[in-house]
Amino acid sequence: MKNESNPDGLFLHPVTGQRQHLCITGGEPLMATGQMATVGIYEELERQNNLPESMTFETNGTQKLREPFMEWVKRIDTEIFFSCSPKLFTVSGEAPGKAIKPEVVAEYRKLSSKGQLKFVVGPKDREWDEMESVIKQFKDAGVDWPVWVMPTGAREEEQTAGAGKVAEKAFKRGYNVAARVHVYLFGNAIGT
Repeated sequence: MKNESNPDGLFLHPVTGQRQHLCITGGEPLMATGQMATVGIYEELERQNNLPESMTFETNGTQKLREPFMEWVKRIDTEIFFSCSPKLFTVSGEAPGKAIKPEVVAEYRKLSSKGQLKFVVGPKDREWDEMESVIKQFKDAGVDWPVWVMPTGAREEEQTAGAGKVAEKAFKRGYNVAARVHVYLFGNAIGT
């Protein structure tokens, strides 16, 4: 993407010379149309000789991968990373049968060893109990990626109030903690 710090829009940064990363997110990027669009975007970048070093798909882990997408992942040299954030009922209100799909994420894992499970939780025990039950389901399905915990809260005040408690629980249980850095940097602004 062309901008002030990268006027040519290359995945090779003009100042540092570092290869850049491409993150596909927003809505659900692994819906069938998103999978097709990603392949098309990549092929256009390939034609321009402007490929990212790696790509992340930020997904809720509910979408089955289509054969053309899986074949594309297998043929490219670019590292593919799946960041899967299943929605917990105790946090989001989403029905587990709709939101928790270990068999789907297991297919992602077969395609790439690079990935993570990321759960948004607060300090309530019922949220943690559900999360650990869901983690077991994913592990039993063969998903051996690291687990990250992200504290709930879209505003800095909410983060300040609960993030420390969430981090303490995560560290005691052996999980990684992901801060909502964009909240601290930009607040709850649209587009961040």
